[in-house]
Amino acid sequence: MNRRHLAVIALVIAVPLFTVGLVSPVPEYEPHLDIAVSNSVDDQEELNEDITKMEYQNLSTSAQQLFKKSNNNEHSSVSIPTDEAPNSWATLVSESTQSHRIYVHKGGQYHLTWITWSVPTPPLAAVMLRLGPLLGAIGLGTLAGVLILTTEKVE
Repeated sequence: MNRRHLAVIALVIAVPLFTVGLVSPVPEYEPHLDIAVSNSVDDQEELNEDITKMEYQNLSTSAQQLFKKSNNNEHSSVSIPTDEAPNSWATLVSESTQSHRIYVHKGGQYHLTWITWSVPTPPLAAVMLRLGPLLGAIGLGTLAGVLILTTEKVE
């Protein structure tokens, strides 16, 4: 098999690899609210005066459920899409105001609650599904170019 045939085979493989990365749909990541509840404060004098205070009973049912879920999750925050978040909390943060703190008063204790607006980053698998074929196509295209541009020695 001569170099031109090998170059054509490399190009035939490279073109579909290149187009896969371009035409495969990129998943859209909607903004999320991350809710984290820190340790409770017993004494009202220790509270920061600049932070909004809310009574647990005055929260909507969905906000109460989200608070419970966040309070039980000790190691990390709870993340939910903004369109599923309680309106009272979703309006506190946006792309320009990315975090907000509130005290939630429940059971005689104040719980510092962080509400953060974020857009999740794509997972590594989603990135590699596009990057891998693209790198393969570049490598095979380069190989095809080298095979075409180098001449065979004729004796």
